[in-house]
Amino acid sequence: MSAHESNWTLRRLHVGDLPAPEALRAREHAEACEACGAVLRSLSEQQTTFEAEVPFEHFEAGVERALARQSKASAKPVTRAAWARPLMLVAASVFVLVLVRPLLENDGASRPVAGNRLKGGASAELRIGGGAEPQRVASVDAPEALRPGERVRLGYTPEAHRYVAALSVDAQGEVTPLYPESGDSLAVEPGAGQHWLPESVEFTGAGAERVVLLLTEAPVSMDALSAAARKSFAAAGRDVTRMAPLDVAGEQTQWILLKP
Repeated sequence: MSAHESNWTLRRLHVGDLPAPEALRAREHAEACEACGAVLRSLSEQQTTFEAEVPFEHFEAGVERALARQSKASAKPVTRAAWARPLMLVAASVFVLVLVRPLLENDGASRPVAGNRLKGGASAELRIGGGAEPQRVASVDAPEALRPGERVRLGYTPEAHRYVAALSVDAQGEVTPLYPESGDSLAVEPGAGQHWLPESVEFTGAGAERVVLLLTEAPVSMDALSAAARKSFAAAGRDVTRMAPLDVAGEQTQWILLKP
């Protein structure tokens, strides 16, 4: 029997993002391979749970709106497959994209910590959950320790700001765009109140990881934002915990996460 399909190939098969010939080959393999078939069945079960917790049509609409905005902002055409491409494929020891649970349920046992307030009523929040402990909101004032299996979700209240972007920097100075993966920053979701960036993120590896969320009046190139992050990392003596705010216009919030 041939080698097992990768988890990413099975995820792409599950969501319909594989080209027809590759999809046929992968599905035939999964039907004959007990291990790959179990992974594919697990993805379907996880999706059912996800749809029960957050109406899938709402999540799907958000992804499609983000796609449309990014397609207009980029000179290169953006396909749905490119948007959904797992961020786990980028630089080593950064994160794994998780599609199974939104980390947004109201948990009465969660620690009631408010999100970070910015000027003009804007705010940003990094919520941690998915592990054995209750959900909590990460503090911007001190490093936040992650427990094994925990994931994060980024939220924002834009107020007058029109665009949003996020990236992370690990202890080696590796910069990874989170939202979006490339092109210009995303137009904020319409409507008042808090919005959540799609999907949750599980960071891998060990050590500190800095997460930056930026709200701006005008779109910002993710290349320019990444360059600003690398410049800040170098100026901090390559210590990710001592980085200054990025030298870009707009309101930004930064969190330090300590990976287990």
